[in-house]
Amino acid sequence: MLTIKIYLLCLFIIIISGKNASEWRSRSIYQILTDRFSPSNYTYNRCIENPLSENASRNYCGGTYQGAIDQLDYIEEMGFNAIWISPIPSNIDSETMYGVGFHGYWMNHIYQLNKYFGSENDLIEFINEAHKRDIWIMLDVVANHVGPNVSTNYFPFNKPEYFHQPLCFIQDYDNQTQDEFCSVGSVQLPLPDLNTENNFVITTLVSWIKGTVEKYNFDGIRIDTFRHIRQSFWINYTSEAGVYSVGEVATSNTSYVGSYQYFADGVLHYPLYFVLKLVFTDDNPTRQSMFTLEEQVQQNEIYFKDPTLCGTFLDNHDQDRFLNHTQNPIRIQNALVYLMFSDGIPIFYYGTEQNFTGNPYVTNGATDPWNRLPLWTSGYNRTTPVYKYISKLNQIRSYLKNQYDEQFFISHQKTIFVDENTYVYQKDEILVIISNEPFNNTKYINLTSNSCSKQWKCLISGEIITVNRFNLLQIKNWLPRILQPFSS
Repeated sequence: MLTIKIYLLCLFIIIISGKNASEWRSRSIYQILTDRFSPSNYTYNRCIENPLSENASRNYCGGTYQGAIDQLDYIEEMGFNAIWISPIPSNIDSETMYGVGFHGYWMNHIYQLNKYFGSENDLIEFINEAHKRDIWIMLDVVANHVGPNVSTNYFPFNKPEYFHQPLCFIQDYDNQTQDEFCSVGSVQLPLPDLNTENNFVITTLVSWIKGTVEKYNFDGIRIDTFRHIRQSFWINYTSEAGVYSVGEVATSNTSYVGSYQYFADGVLHYPLYFVLKLVFTDDNPTRQSMFTLEEQVQQNEIYFKDPTLCGTFLDNHDQDRFLNHTQNPIRIQNALVYLMFSDGIPIFYYGTEQNFTGNPYVTNGATDPWNRLPLWTSGYNRTTPVYKYISKLNQIRSYLKNQYDEQFFISHQKTIFVDENTYVYQKDEILVIISNEPFNNTKYINLTSNSCSKQWKCLISGEIITVNRFNLLQIKNWLPRILQPFSS
């Protein structure tokens, strides 16, 4: 009987310690590249040239787990309660024409930690310090490939049968066979594709994710190159991880991306990302209307198992810096409000709060490697407009969590009004109003069938808005609003 009680107690501890998908809905995630966030001991003397050379930007700059501990206050004061960090295994050291694996995606030895990020104790301490602040840690993981083929010393994948043979490169990303059996690299940068049909490879990867999550107490995983491994592989992998999982399927095809949510808790919402990039650009000729955004929302309901469990984002380490496409402060505010209060788990990429736009002096300077520059050149300024605004929005998310528990985050947004430049939707009893350009005439939103409230409080500005006797809500400018029913 004592043995049974001990077993049940251990099982209970495992259950309450693991962070499941439902618990993640109310979290907001701050994405960092470990090497680019903060070095140890406040030694901000590397990679500080402006502009940073391409060679320097493709090599290690010195960010570590200890450095991340030093800047946890910076993240906490922005209001984020989860951090997505880089993959932790050892990466190749040999330099390629694209530098080295400072980003963590060029695995060399799955059982060794990346020494440049710090020791095992440093990683454990970082996670523990984050947990003391109720900040969860999401680990980026790679099961699809290893580092550039400059060595055959991959461990434990040191036999030809552990890789898809012969080595080929994806020429057509609409060809699923190529996607799953060929390399995401190139002749210049071969990234050998792991044979995830091989029993040894399967067993190793599944055992590794289970052991790694348990050993270090990770709270969630982001899965790189999710579409490049057969879907059935992920069933056991995500199950053994035992925590919230979100997969990367980097394409705009909503039905295709949505199909992958049956093999992880969520997927990164790339279809929405591509729409937001067009809707909130400063470029008038290419800017899309709010009808485009509303249509995407309807597509989400058709093709996604549950959009509220997907990761939403405006940019990341693989895409253009969002602020390269807009510098209008009100347009930025509208985009951030949608990111933080639409269906999904918001992911905010480091540097946006410091107005990082990339390198304006080179072609394609908003993308890799210029979208991965060190944060310490900003001095971790906590007074920038976006830093303060995102802090405010995270405060509102916390308030909604306290007011409605999980109900706000579980509910799916419902369109109330949409025209060329304004979109109004309701989540639970909250109204969200966003626009992507100024307008001259007052807009009237009919609330007759959606709420009996005559007064609404804007959670951003604090203003009280009264609907008229026809139950019409007036919108006089393009500032974003988050409205809660108000009774005096």
